[in-house]
Amino acid sequence: MRIGFFGGTFDPPHNGHLSALSAFTAECSLDRVLVMPTGTPPHKAAGKASDTDRLEMARLAFESVKNAEICDYEVKKGGKSYSVETLEWLKTQFPNDEIVLYTGSDMLLSFHKWYKVERILQLCEVSSFSRTGSDRNELEKQALFLRETYGAKVTVHDFSPQIVSSTDVRNAIANGDDISDLVPKKVEEYIKNNALYAPFDLKKAEEILRSRVNEKRYAHCLGVAKTAVYLAEKYGADPKKAEIAGLLHDITKNLSNSEQIAYCRENGIPLDDNELLAPQVIHAKTAEFFVRTELALSDEEILSAIRYHTTGRAEMTLLDKIIYVSDFIEPTRDYSDVDHYRALADENLDTALLEGLKWIICNAVTNNKPMHPAAIEMFNNLVNNK
Repeated sequence: MRIGFFGGTFDPPHNGHLSALSAFTAECSLDRVLVMPTGTPPHKAAGKASDTDRLEMARLAFESVKNAEICDYEVKKGGKSYSVETLEWLKTQFPNDEIVLYTGSDMLLSFHKWYKVERILQLCEVSSFSRTGSDRNELEKQALFLRETYGAKVTVHDFSPQIVSSTDVRNAIANGDDISDLVPKKVEEYIKNNALYAPFDLKKAEEILRSRVNEKRYAHCLGVAKTAVYLAEKYGADPKKAEIAGLLHDITKNLSNSEQIAYCRENGIPLDDNELLAPQVIHAKTAEFFVRTELALSDEEILSAIRYHTTGRAEMTLLDKIIYVSDFIEPTRDYSDVDHYRALADENLDTALLEGLKWIICNAVTNNKPMHPAAIEMFNNLVNNK
């Protein structure tokens, strides 16, 4: 038999997955196709829904595809899911059958970097599907490279998928948007019935914030949220995400330095020597962890803005920049030059970011305080990209 291997996190499965699986089954003349929800993929964070939910949603999503069946091997195995290990297992189950591995365009183009790629190509045929047709030549070149380098059997196919991602679906749910055009009907019903990916409750989060910080810090957080919304609207970021990140960026700030360190150690949050020397920056890490775990917020863009609002980083996202700047210009700030920085932020966000960072660096030098390397990398990146 020809047996297909169609893997993914399926968190949740969507119509793009459904069209890809249908095309894979038909184009590759598969007698059977195993849909394999991953355990913990090596290149991604763990799933947002439980393993049980992802398995059931996959079953509901793909039940109409002929010869498709759900395989829970990777989920039950646990740990990181490497394709080569799953393929080795499949060969023990189907020693006399041909295994065909599905890959999308991006996956094929980076295939030579996969873990134990040579062994993978000994174990299976690879079938890749061009999403747009415009990348067909590039895919054919990569297929030729894999054939010539590894003696691989690789085929490239065209099809017209629905362009959607699981992130799109989760974000739509979080925003309260309709998802009926994004996922199969039974998956939509399952998500609703089980309250998966529920919209973030900002009001409840604000109540939790108020219970954890003093009045001065609470007023500061409200000010950062208000300023972040203004800057997001001005510079083209998502105002709702800016409000959430601004409101919650200091939710653990009232912990002492020793409590911050203890919180990190209790929860397995890594700390480097620079953070131990300058523990005032640690609250960004603990805030991100608290918001992710205690408030169940999964939006990586928001979490990033919270995480880097103290040290910054070399490649700041737009939302990272907005929260960083809002933190030092919000209405309760009353240092002597604050109006100057507010005016800069109103004219050019990057200029305000760079000038504010210069002030922070100069203050650290003057007072013999250590600077986190991420802040220096941020400075160098901003200067080099002026």
